[in-house]
Amino acid sequence: MNILLAYNGTDVADRALERAAQLARLYEAKLVVTSVTPVVVGDVPTMEPGPELRHADERLRELGVEAELVEAIGDIASAVVEVADTRDVGLIVIGTREPSQVERMLGHSVSEQVQRMARCDVLIVH
Repeated sequence: MNILLAYNGTDVADRALERAAQLARLYEAKLVVTSVTPVVVGDVPTMEPGPELRHADERLRELGVEAELVEAIGDIASAVVEVADTRDVGLIVIGTREPSQVERMLGHSVSEQVQRMARCDVLIVH
């Protein structure tokens, strides 16, 4: 089984990283880590691992876990699901924070969007 960690460098993403590392070790699974850059008009995207992925990789190595790093571009939820689909992932691990009332009304929770769109299981880490 492959596990995908959606990582953005926040405290909650660090908790999700810890959980994904535990699961990867427990199930001897391949861990894929993605960080998504929203589309910026006029920017020339690079597919090299950015600072968030480098940080995740460093922390995972400290935990004894190797991971494939995948930079993604676009709408965050859609990009996470696309990476999961292309890497034959059986589980997506994503952190969440408590959304504000306005974010809830507008449906701006990335973790909820990923949960609705994904074709595999999603573990939302609080």
